[in-house]
Amino acid sequence: MNEVIHTLMPWLVLAAGILLTLLVSVIRVESKRPAQISALLTLVVTGVLSLQAISLPGEAIFAGSIEVSSLTRILLALFSLIGILFVLGGDRYLGKERIHLSDYYHLLLILILGAGIMVAAKDLVVLFIALEVMSLPAYTLAGFRRNDSRSNEAAIKYFVLGGAVGAVFLLGSAFIFGATGSTLFPSIHEWSRQSTTGGNPLFAAGHFLVMVAFLFKVAAAPFHFWKPDVYEGAPTPVTGIMSTLIAVASFVTLVRLVHLPALDASGWETYATAVKVTIRSLAVISLLVGSLVIITQKNLKRLFAYSSISQTGYLMLGLLASLHPGQGISPVLIYLFGYVFAAVGIFVLMTQSEPRGDTGVELVDLTGLVKRSPFRTALWSILLFSMAGMPFTVGFFTKYLVFLSSVGTGETPLVVLAALCAVVSAYAYLRPIGLMVMRDADPGAAQWGGGFWSQFVVVVSVIAVVFLGLMPNAMIHYLKGIPLIH
Repeated sequence: MNEVIHTLMPWLVLAAGILLTLLVSVIRVESKRPAQISALLTLVVTGVLSLQAISLPGEAIFAGSIEVSSLTRILLALFSLIGILFVLGGDRYLGKERIHLSDYYHLLLILILGAGIMVAAKDLVVLFIALEVMSLPAYTLAGFRRNDSRSNEAAIKYFVLGGAVGAVFLLGSAFIFGATGSTLFPSIHEWSRQSTTGGNPLFAAGHFLVMVAFLFKVAAAPFHFWKPDVYEGAPTPVTGIMSTLIAVASFVTLVRLVHLPALDASGWETYATAVKVTIRSLAVISLLVGSLVIITQKNLKRLFAYSSISQTGYLMLGLLASLHPGQGISPVLIYLFGYVFAAVGIFVLMTQSEPRGDTGVELVDLTGLVKRSPFRTALWSILLFSMAGMPFTVGFFTKYLVFLSSVGTGETPLVVLAALCAVVSAYAYLRPIGLMVMRDADPGAAQWGGGFWSQFVVVVSVIAVVFLGLMPNAMIHYLKGIPLIH
């Protein structure tokens, strides 16, 4: 028991922090600051404990239903860092929008706990429970602006979709259990290696359904239709959390589910080909939808919703490459980590739009920004350059790594298409910079402000984007060679 407690210490600290945050908010009802401080301390301790244990060997606990490994520890540390940045960066915004409630911090911690368990799950039942623990707070946070009809609409759409995703995942899990007799990942993987019927229809249907559930979560086209509306309606810090924390947890889980059967086993050649064709098709659709529709957007939240769809397309290239022998998942992990820092900075910057509030930051609000705030213009430009994949930023290196792994597996035509899509979508990222630098401020443009902590978070994000772009080995050292949990 002591060994289990030691292994799970970061998760247990996070769970205890949820209770502590709830307790201090009840004791000091008139102030939201105690809950915020408690949440920050919890996330800091959780992140530090996770980083300290990265080099320890992996260990399966609870009858093999959860595995704590280097991958799960580093992901929990990343989730904690994202939580810290949005707690600090969103503080002034929440007060300005009069939704600075202590409940926000409880829900955020519960969401992070669910994501942390989800990436450690080795059992379909545990995975479903973790998915719901992560998703339920997200539905509530999306509708946190209770007097805003758009926020209410976003919460309802997200909730309805989430319910459908949960049902699809459960049905797929039932099919997989019926075919294999187990819900444990290692048992299912071993069954696929020993099975002589690689095209088992019941397993194929179940595997397809559980993958579809998470294709919805990562908004791979054509399962993306919910994302722009939910992004636009949710409070800006919540949109940022969805774009980073939830997206990373969901995509890592999707990668694991795709690798659930041993696709390289004898008798599975036809099924493996079908899986690769499916992923290749989804990558093409996501790249085309994301890069073409993004150039028509004027609302920044919707713009970055379609940006995340195109980012999913690039990630699907890395996922496709990982299905070939000898290829790992490190390009996918490195891409996710690089994307997170740029996305956090962008969404925290959006919270600094003053009079427009959360009615939606428009491109017109950026006009003439270089004359009003040169420093903020520089921050915007660097983050947008990274999103566009410009050299000397982390966005360039992560795209290069994914393209390189895809070329090495014979997916050159897909890489050419992805490169062309990157050129097209670059217009959507460079256009705001042009408006900031080359246009005078529009009479209806919003003013920009922001407290110390909000600006601090953006500066940290920009430093990370540039540092990891110039010295990517710092990120590769931790992420290269990390094995996937089967």
